Amino acid sequence: MRSAVARAISLLAVAALVLAACGGDDDESSSSAGGSGEAPKKVNIAHFVAIQANPLEQVVIAESKKTAAAMGASVTIFDSNNDVQREINNCNDAIASQKYDAFVLKAVSGPPLMSCARQAMAAGIPVVVQGTALGPKQTTEPQVEGITGSVVTLSTTNGTQLAEETDSACKELEKDPCKVVYLFGPTTFDYAAIVRKTYLSVIKEKYPYIQVVGQEAANFDPDLAATKVRQLLQVHKDTNVVANDCDPCSLASAKVVADIGRKDDILLVSSGGQGAAVKAIESGELFATAVIMPASESRTAVEMAIKAARKEPIEDTTVDASKDLGPAGGIITNADAADFKAEW
Repeated sequence: MRSAVARAISLLAVAALVLAACGGDDDESSSSAGGSGEAPKKVNIAHFVAIQANPLEQVVIAESKKTAAAMGASVTIFDSNNDVQREINNCNDAIASQKYDAFVLKAVSGPPLMSCARQAMAAGIPVVVQGTALGPKQTTEPQVEGITGSVVTLSTTNGTQLAEETDSACKELEKDPCKVVYLFGPTTFDYAAIVRKTYLSVIKEKYPYIQVVGQEAANFDPDLAATKVRQLLQVHKDTNVVANDCDPCSLASAKVVADIGRKDDILLVSSGGQGAAVKAIESGELFATAVIMPASESRTAVEMAIKAARKEPIEDTTVDASKDLGPAGGIITNADAADFKAEW
């Protein structure tokens, strides 16, 4: 009898130890799921974009929403429709609503939006700069005191790359002088205006044998680009290279070049790194494109904003998207097109 009692007591003791161990595991697992066992703070991010209708901007928006959902946050998109005053009004309205825990600000024009960024920060809203430099200088460094961080694709880098592509195309054709027609984006959009200014400046200073014989605004519109390039090539029949700062515009221009029977003696250079353009480079329809990484840029900026809203540490607050997020050199040619994974 005493032996049976002893065995029963021993079994009860073992059971108690097992229960205690299980309880300890529950406590540890609950504390490891976010430190205190609580879900991360739900935050709402206001994301201001420049031109929602632009296909590249649509990638920015889609990635913004995807990133926010994956991090247990929400995002509201404010479309400026390439209008500086509208973007300022959107920014002011978002501050007044007191609904947002952080801003991701992609400016139509950097300098006019500096004031709204300051007002947002004064209201306790962290601000992350995305895409376009927020200020008069083309730099990834914050130009407004207190900015949480920046993820910027410098328009000066893009303009320089497009000029380098043009030089390579001219050398491929062995043309000196080399005659170029150039189509550019809306000059009311800071990024496009600075790309154009940089492109023309670099061509003049570094490649004087290249002559830009005609140029027109295509405003990131493929149909308009096709119309404009057809008109330019009718006037400048000895054109060697067509340059666009917009991949869809370049693809539309390539169709025109083929249609008029000039496919073998005109090369097309571009900007954007769009998947369709990269395939066209592989097939020989386009010569090269300067890469933009819209998904990586948007994801990095939104992650930064969410962490700022939650007061979590941010490892790298200054990101040069052209150098840090894209391929080395930032230009895709036939030599590396097959290995490049486009983001749009």
